[in-house]
Amino acid sequence: MMMMMMALLRSGSSKILPRYQPSILPRFLHSHATSFGFKQDEKSKLVVNVFSTVASTYDLMNDLISTSLHRLWKDRLVSLLHPFAGMKHLDVAGGKGDVAFRVLERMNSVSNKALQERLADTEEVTKIFVCDINPNMLNVGKKRAIERVFSGFGEDRSLHWVEGDAEALSFADGSMDGYTIAFRIRNVTHIEKALSEAYRVLKRGGRFLCLELSHVELPVFKQIYDYYSFSIIPAMGELVAGDRASYQYLVESIRRFPNQTDDAGWSHKRKDLLWNIAEHSGSASKKSEINNDADFMFQRSEFGQEPLVGTVQMYGRHVFLCHKCPDLWPSHIETTECSQLPGLLSVALKARKEDLKRRTCLTIYQGEDDMDSMDGDVMIFPDMIKYKGLTQGDVDNFVDEVLVKESGWSFGEVETLSGSYVFVCAHGSRDRRCGLCGPVLVRKFREEIKSGDLHDQVSVHPCSHIGGHKFAGNVIIFSKKDDKVTGDWYGYVSPDDVPTILEQHIGKGRIVDRLWRGSMGLSKEEQKKAQLLRLQGSNTVGDKV
Repeated sequence: MMMMMMALLRSGSSKILPRYQPSILPRFLHSHATSFGFKQDEKSKLVVNVFSTVASTYDLMNDLISTSLHRLWKDRLVSLLHPFAGMKHLDVAGGKGDVAFRVLERMNSVSNKALQERLADTEEVTKIFVCDINPNMLNVGKKRAIERVFSGFGEDRSLHWVEGDAEALSFADGSMDGYTIAFRIRNVTHIEKALSEAYRVLKRGGRFLCLELSHVELPVFKQIYDYYSFSIIPAMGELVAGDRASYQYLVESIRRFPNQTDDAGWSHKRKDLLWNIAEHSGSASKKSEINNDADFMFQRSEFGQEPLVGTVQMYGRHVFLCHKCPDLWPSHIETTECSQLPGLLSVALKARKEDLKRRTCLTIYQGEDDMDSMDGDVMIFPDMIKYKGLTQGDVDNFVDEVLVKESGWSFGEVETLSGSYVFVCAHGSRDRRCGLCGPVLVRKFREEIKSGDLHDQVSVHPCSHIGGHKFAGNVIIFSKKDDKVTGDWYGYVSPDDVPTILEQHIGKGRIVDRLWRGSMGLSKEEQKKAQLLRLQGSNTVGDKV
């Protein structure tokens, strides 16, 4: 952008490019309502008119104005989004499809193809919604979509074009995994309303990314940039698009746009600067929900309504990787693009799937006492082993030595586990039911463990998606019974069930059949037969507990 700016300054004609005078620029006042450039009395209708006017030449002008850098900036935006198969994403004011196309291409990238098979059985369909208030821009995007071919993603399956207002979205609460808005938030009349709407439609832990032009702070470059903006860009608009006024508005709107957006309930915010581009991102930390939480917790209508036994897939080993906390987990934390260490381990396991002697399940968990220092620790069941401090560079070697050859890890510190380990699904960004039920169950388990002085015998951890969100709260317990380590899954667990589980399952080694989903090492049919035998035997507690 700077190179093009200087070239135009050298070759520009004073008749086309009027002299820039800093003194004529008004002072910029912060306002919660976006102005139409410097016109204080005209708002959204004029914005619609502007983009209707420039729709047909918008790509060409963007390339000329930014020397095509806007394409790299949008690539960067999507890389920070971490798209994944099955994602529900909303791109606001992106009628031409620039961001939406990149999201789909990212999903089809080489690094993500290894994950498609893993997610193929989830029944989750990728949906990318392109929402724009301007029908002309949407029409351009639809035409472009017809011309593009996406491997594995057809237009009807993935792309959805919606005419709508960023300040009053038509999407349901907590329905989106991601929300992007590129070079458009400054055109929204009331920015705080748009941010509140973004917050509303995002799932807990959903990703919000805003790409916007920002201010140049260095005085020398600021003067050059101001000249380029107020003199050259409008003149280019007149020469190329035959529309000086619209591009005059565009540069004025940049000047009046504040450097940062308000909090509006976001957590884990960051701002990256690329040249004079600001990327604002954050995740939705839903501390208060519009919907009644009770509809998603233990009082929900479907709680306890479906049979549980036989709902666990057959597998022979469970690997738990310690990585941060549920509030920071994206909905598909095990994907490469979502998080580094969990994603790398997942892909490495997938790549060596045919070499594994035992079908292996990977789950992410939070360490004890919310300690980040435990990140990278790996617990393996039924082996009852913990390897400490796995890093990104260790992943391939770890998978080869520990999980494929089963010979132990030559580089890591090893600890033999003892006692019982309770994992509670608390993956709120994946499913709200688990996000609400999980933390309550974790607290209840810890309270009962403390009151019963069981600290040395039982350890409790929140964990990521384990399958069967409709059965939330979901609990897995690994413990030794008759010199054999078992991994039993429970569903529809409520806080009132916790004392019973601790007393019967952990204390006496008895299965609580009314909550039992199945067990590691058993097929679905074997799970059903095992429960039937217990219920027929004299030691069953299925009808008593």
